[in-house]
Amino acid sequence: MSRGAPAGTTELVKLASRRDRLLLAVWADALIGSSFSTAYSLKDLFPDAQSRRTFVDGIRGASGAAPLYGAVNGTSLGALTAWRLGVVAALAAAVMSVMLVVRHTRADEQTGRQELVAAGVVDRTAPLVAALQLAVSMDLTVGVCIGAVLPILGLPVAGSFALGLAVAGCGVVFAGVAAVTAQVFESARTATGTALALLAGFFLLRALGDTDDSVAWLRWLSPVGWAQQVRPFAGDRWWVLALPALAAAVLVPLALRLLERRDYGAGLVAARPGPARAGAATRGAFGLAWRLHRGTVLSWTGGVLAGALVTGSFVKNVDVLAGGASVRELMTELGGTQDLQDAYLATLMGTFGIMAAALALSVLTRARAEEADGRIELVFSGTVGRARWVTSHVVIAAGGAAAVLAAAGLGTGLSYGLSAHRLGHGLGSMLGAAFAQLPAVLAVGAVAVLLLAAFPRYTAVSWGLYGIFAFVTLVGPSLKAGHYLMDVSPFSQVPKLPGSPFEATPLVVMGALALAGLAVSLAAFRRRDLLA
Repeated sequence: MSRGAPAGTTELVKLASRRDRLLLAVWADALIGSSFSTAYSLKDLFPDAQSRRTFVDGIRGASGAAPLYGAVNGTSLGALTAWRLGVVAALAAAVMSVMLVVRHTRADEQTGRQELVAAGVVDRTAPLVAALQLAVSMDLTVGVCIGAVLPILGLPVAGSFALGLAVAGCGVVFAGVAAVTAQVFESARTATGTALALLAGFFLLRALGDTDDSVAWLRWLSPVGWAQQVRPFAGDRWWVLALPALAAAVLVPLALRLLERRDYGAGLVAARPGPARAGAATRGAFGLAWRLHRGTVLSWTGGVLAGALVTGSFVKNVDVLAGGASVRELMTELGGTQDLQDAYLATLMGTFGIMAAALALSVLTRARAEEADGRIELVFSGTVGRARWVTSHVVIAAGGAAAVLAAAGLGTGLSYGLSAHRLGHGLGSMLGAAFAQLPAVLAVGAVAVLLLAAFPRYTAVSWGLYGIFAFVTLVGPSLKAGHYLMDVSPFSQVPKLPGSPFEATPLVVMGALALAGLAVSLAAFRRRDLLA
């Protein structure tokens, strides 16, 4: 045991690392790999100073660039890398920290696992300290690795480590935030949701500061803004890294103090009891499914609408943003047309389609959790049949995906139509392009339903297949992937609208396959035993 650490901390860190070894590897590879690939792609797309200056001029003229990525602080390759990566990587590190801390504190306490651990020689504060050690060590490891890999591409060493530690700093702050929310709320889901809502609020605070120079000081109130204010490759303000350290020094003792003041299994804020009678909207199998998933569906829909409003505003600047010939070639390959604006919009709609599929999978895999946790047996003890239960979750998943696509088409159509002074045409074409993605989303969801019904222990495999589909669709054209490889993904079968001719055949085929998959799933679910 390390000196000063609560009894059992070292053992719990080892246990948590072993439990999450795959998850930790995926997070680390994603953050480190994305930093290297971002710098590499920017170096390839903008090989000279002139092309970078042209791109930066376009970025500064795009109304949606600053809220999304922040201000670009120079025309060097390092400055572009920090602009493109900094905010996104900081958000990803924060999400990783929140997930890790809540999983190994409140979630373990909620499931009773922590009670078994406490039966040994383990101090009450050890699980929280161990979770914080794991999260902070992961953040710092990722930050140091980012600083180590970027110089391989010729970027300055000091700026590389400044960028890596700026990303790590945001993760460290939200490890502390999650430690506090895990003490305040009884439910792991509420603790996670509150921490992520705070992250979204800080992101919006930073975005407002980057949008309007008169309130630029708001960036200093946000941990996400602190990552920008380090200014990697543009002055390297090392002293800004003291801000996340100070925030963590306040949040961690606060979390430990709150832990001492609450009972085991309880939160400082008592859970609100449900209504004595179910309302009409939440009655029955479909009402229960809606109640379980409505927070996820509404938050995804709102987030996509906001993102579509921002990214749609880039359309009028796409000719400038495309810069060199290599960027134009890549955009036309992704969008399926030589018109850069149509290619950009088609790529955007394809990306939103992939996001809608992620929502559908999150709903369906949550249904599997209902079975694994034993709650499904209570549902089946009443009048709800198996087919109705599965269908209720499928309807919410499909309806939620449709809502996300509608938000994507509406947001993009509004921002694009207003900027081009063709609001009616913009809304109509964007809504049509968005809903063209729905059959591919349903096909991906059908795979998850089939696994849930026939092979429930392998339901999570649907996320692996989803990752393959997304990678092939988004990265395949730039890698010059062959026709047979591209056809693996359902999203590659969707007509690239607007700009390309509309083809109904692939959409009808994918829709029919999704319905057939649902029918097979219902039959399989009726025949198998329930699993815990």
